[in-house]
Amino acid sequence: MIPFGIGLGATAAMAQDDPLGAIFMQLSPRTRRALQEELSFGGFYDSAIDAAWGPGTRRGLISAAQYLDQNSRGRIQPDLSSARGVQTFMTGLAAREYSAWLYGEGSEGSDGF
Repeated sequence: MIPFGIGLGATAAMAQDDPLGAIFMQLSPRTRRALQEELSFGGFYDSAIDAAWGPGTRRGLISAAQYLDQNSRGRIQPDLSSARGVQTFMTGLAAREYSAWLYGEGSEGSDGF
């Protein structure tokens, strides 16, 4: 499900060599921080909330996507195979659209799951 290479860029310039990083850096700093905060709340990210692309953000993003796919029983399938899918997933994370599934806000069981 993760088609992008495993290269870990630590700077904005290096992020341009990583498709995930390039999309991340196109988001506003506020959205990038919100995304990192959401990954942190879910236990997928333990680095600084700094809106910077780096190996922690990359690992957290991929881990969260895999976690959501597995633990939602396929109801949430983040698309990391296209730029549009990655951007949708990142902005959804920042908007807390996946909170119930990532760290349980109580509503994850309301529909029988």
